[in-house]
Amino acid sequence: KELFAKLKINQATCFWRDVYTNGFLKGDDDQNQGEFPLENSVDAIFLDLPQPWLALDHSKKMIKKGGRICCFSPCIEQVQKTAVDLKQQGWKNLETLECLKRHFERRVKQEQSLFDDVQKKVCTEQNKR
Repeated sequence: KELFAKLKINQATCFWRDVYTNGFLKGDDDQNQGEFPLENSVDAIFLDLPQPWLALDHSKKMIKKGGRICCFSPCIEQVQKTAVDLKQQGWKNLETLECLKRHFERRVKQEQSLFDDVQKKVCTEQNKR
């Protein structure tokens, strides 16, 4: 909540629970932490789970018509399984994006002038004598 407030995002809800088993609706389980949305009331759901396809049924109940779902998966097999299940549930316009962290190293290439080349050649020739 503090991060959302700091970023001036006032229409976001975040909570942790076993969404595989309990879904997103408030239940009788002991994991009722946070604010719980109503069915068909959310614009988007972000799943950062090892098996996101197991939470898709619960997710579909929550998302408004035209809403979006985003799943973060490190392995292509997870992406494929999730995509197959999303298609089977009737989701449209599926996209897969790869996010790569890439470090760039700055290297300084020292340019040599024609004078440097001539000087090296003269020094080399003098050393041969």
